[in-house]
Amino acid sequence: MSNQFAMDNEVLKQLEIIKKLQKRSQAAVYSLYAQAVLEYSLYYNKKDQLLEAIDESLVSKDKERFMTLTNEYKILKEEYKSGKTIYDYGFKLHLTFQ
Repeated sequence: MSNQFAMDNEVLKQLEIIKKLQKRSQAAVYSLYAQAVLEYSLYYNKKDQLLEAIDESLVSKDKERFMTLTNEYKILKEEYKSGKTIYDYGFKLHLTFQ
């Protein structure tokens, strides 16, 4: 007596592939999310530090420090003006920064 609900071995193989792809997709989402959080954290932390230091240099009237810090700020803004694309597991995510 054969089981009419038994699946063909090829179907089982395809189901295993689908299951692996789902796990891969989930891992990709988690990885991209973690990378995005890290990128945003690094950018906004650096930006905030520079702006605070620029304000301090204005208060102390330190022109040389002000020029150095504003140059660093311009470089940071230039580096991120087009955003940043991160990749993982064959997926990509483009981040934008303000």
